[in-house]
Amino acid sequence: MSLITTVIGSYTVPDWYPVLQEAVAKGTLSKEAFQDAKVAAVQSAICDQANAGIDVISDGELFRRSDNCYGPPNAMINYFADKIAGFSGEHRAKSGLTPIAPEASFPSPVVTGPLKPTPLGLLDELSILRANTDKQVKIAMTGPHMFACISWDEHYKNTEALAKDMAKVINNEFTALDNAGCDFIQLDEPVIWFAAQDQKWAIEAINTCFSGVKRAKKALHVCQGNYNQDPNAHKGLRIFPAEFKSIIPVLEQCDVDIILMTFASLGEDPALLKEFPKDRILGLGVIDVQNHEIESPEKIAKLIEKISKSIDVDRLWLSPDCGLNHLPREIAFRKLQALKQGAKIFGMQLAATK
Repeated sequence: MSLITTVIGSYTVPDWYPVLQEAVAKGTLSKEAFQDAKVAAVQSAICDQANAGIDVISDGELFRRSDNCYGPPNAMINYFADKIAGFSGEHRAKSGLTPIAPEASFPSPVVTGPLKPTPLGLLDELSILRANTDKQVKIAMTGPHMFACISWDEHYKNTEALAKDMAKVINNEFTALDNAGCDFIQLDEPVIWFAAQDQKWAIEAINTCFSGVKRAKKALHVCQGNYNQDPNAHKGLRIFPAEFKSIIPVLEQCDVDIILMTFASLGEDPALLKEFPKDRILGLGVIDVQNHEIESPEKIAKLIEKISKSIDVDRLWLSPDCGLNHLPREIAFRKLQALKQGAKIFGMQLAATK
């Protein structure tokens, strides 16, 4: 038996990204030349995932970045906000978003008018993926709840209303991806894990995002965040609280096929997985992306074995806890290799018992 492996979305952001970004700002490098460099980075990310044996791959989300500051806001929020009518184009510092690190400041976009659907670039990402791999592919995007929480809202003045209009923008892009034949479409919602007061309307917004998606498998990723304003540290920080029981209502009511969630870094009892919805695929993060230690395949296999006592392996996928953007390329690649090798070891052990 071979368990399916995937990445969450992002892959190593090269240290030369901000150097080229600065050159573009100075006028010594054209935007087109920087874009060509990003194509090379994307092709490298695709190649690394394939060489590591990962089954469902992404483009590393490397078109969405010009540097690697802050993690989520720049690539998950601002890249898209800059394309959407209703956002002003201004990025204004915002803090107090999480009780774990209330001082964490995000360069957040500003909503000054009604949000309107517009192409967000995901079809281009799908196109380059198809041109560079025969494997199944996945496109991920930030969810409406996170958008509403991170953004400065000077138009709706209501987080729920902002999220619901953002969901319509996302749905426009997701249905286009579905029509173009994308295999897996994923929504990322790290903040919803601890925002219990928002869960009822956030679930409605999440389901709106996937409305009309018929061919692609629908995935929801929940995690603890991956923040770091200093890219030279090559290390993300967990900034959002996460407890299994607090996310179960969301997972039960969201219209998705696959749930991808952090696990290795939580330290939760695998027995709690018995409480999760029985009709979904559960993709568990068995690689900790917040450190540079390379997990041994044997260690990963043992963790999978513990997990298998609480969830049917027929509906189990494996992944890193979160994105790999902060990690150095060699570390990210070796962690993916260990992930695949650990899955193989467990599969052989399972086959030997039958």
